This record gives sequence, structure tokens and C-alpha cells, in this order.
Amino acid sequence: MKLGISLPQFGPMLTDAASVRHFATRTEELGYGSLWAGDRLFVPLRPKSAYPGDDYSLYLERVGRNADPLTLVATAAAVTSHVRFNFSTLNAPLHEPVQLARTLTTLDFLSNGRLDVGFGLSWVRDEYDALGLEWANRGRRLDDILSFLDAWWTTNPVTFESPTLSLPPAQVDLRPVQPGGPPVWLGGASEAALYRVGRRAAGWLIFDSLPTEFAASLWEVARRSADAAGRDPDALKRSVRVNVEQGEQVDRIIERLDKVAASGADEAVVEFNLALSAVDEALEFAQEVIQKRGGWR
Repeated sequence: MKLGISLPQFGPMLTDAASVRHFATRTEELGYGSLWAGDRLFVPLRPKSAYPGDDYSLYLERVGRNADPLTLVATAAAVTSHVRFNFSTLNAPLHEPVQLARTLTTLDFLSNGRLDVGFGLSWVRDEYDALGLEWANRGRRLDDILSFLDAWWTTNPVTFESPTLSLPPAQVDLRPVQPGGPPVWLGGASEAALYRVGRRAAGWLIFDSLPTEFAASLWEVARRSADAAGRDPDALKRSVRVNVEQGEQVDRIIERLDKVAASGADEAVVEFNLALSAVDEALEFAQEVIQKRGGWR
């Protein structure tokens, strides 16, 4: 099983550019296989949607200070050579599609093909309202963006037409380093989301807190969907995010990672931004985790 870790992106973890660069280079040296960023446009004081976690006051305190994920990944990519990058998750419907396509292509190009792209829908309805987007239409908008990105990455000139997006024939000469574009991963914990994973994604982004039997049933939905779409179900991958809790010790994190490995997941991602308060502390934590399970890369 591969092992990834989040970048210092939120709250007190985010101090300055030098610390981001240092974290990226040091975790690459330690042997982490991927570095991850999340996506939060803003944090409403009183969200219209139900918060999926336990302590919204902590979330508000930490995530109210956050960096743009695309810029953060560009900063880390500039000082590393082989670690890959991904998002858990980049909320695709909130991004203007043409700009998103150009930026992701540029990131793939400048990182020499080290980019994966994890997409989600966002649980924060307020973000959609602020941008004048229909909350009820978010799934359709994601599907259109996935189709548009495929067109952007595989055809030239590019043209696209859908109910949510229109692009006249355009010359797009900057090509991704990875043929067909960066691998696309999708999050979600509903049957509709897993049907989309099976039809369209390289893999599924999941949390280790999802009940085991429920996760297994959703995974079967994705596999059946892939088979029905003429894709190889065995080629689908799973990346499991392990959210570190405040005060949680490394030995407990190792137990959780062992459980993820036993589930057959392809990758586990350690997310520490809500639990730790300094980059040096996060690096000590990262070193202890990977030293205790040095076979994970």
C-alpha cells in the first residue's frame, strides 16, 4: 500500500511559503508517495448544509484560514522531483471549467506528469449560492466538467457543448505530459457517486471512518458500473484518507493504517491539519509514522 500525506494548508499549519516548500521536500525525502491538498472556498459561520464532522467550531477555527489548493500544489511541485500530487477533494463544480482545464494542464506540464486530480462536490451549499450556481445541479455540472476535461486533454482544436458549458472551436496546444491527461479520482459515499466512479474515474476517494460493510457495498456498485461501461473493474483503485484527531498518538494512527492496508486499499493518506499546530510537529509526526511502517511507499 502506498502512503501519502496532506500538505500544510489550513489554520496554524499554514505559516509561510518557506515552510510549505520545506514540508514538501522533507516528506519526499522520507519516502511519502504523494502530497495532498483540499478545497474550501470559504467557511460560513452558519452553514446551510449539515457539517459531516463532529466539531464545527474546531473546523471553523482551523479551516477559516486556508490556502488555494492549486497554488499550494504548484509551490510544492516546484521544489520536488518524484512525489505525486492529488486533491481530496477539489470541488470541481465551483471552478470555472476553462480556467480549471488550463490550470490543471499547466500543473501536469510543470510537474512533469506528477498530477492526479481528485474531484468532489463540496458539502457546503453556501459556496454554490455565493457563486450563483444551482445546488441541485451540482452532479450534472460535475459530469459536464469531466467530459470537458477529457475533450481538453485529448483533442485539438477543442470544442464543447452542453447545457452547462459551451466552448467554440479553440486551439489548445499545451498538452498534458500524461497521455489523456491526469488520472481523475472521485469522492462520494452514495450509490450515484459510485456509479460515476465506475464509469469515469481511475479510483475512489474514501475516509477510513466509513463503516466497513457500507464501504464494501459501495465499492461493488463501482465495480458493477465499470463492468457495465466496458471498463476493467480490477483497474479501479481506492485511496483512503485517515483524518488525525487532536491528541491522537502515532501508534493509534498505525493501527488505523494497518486496517486500511488489510482492506486492500491501494493508498492511505494521512490528514493532520485539524490536529497539529506547527509544521515542525507535523514533520516529526510524518517521520515517526513512515519509520514505523517503512514498507509503505
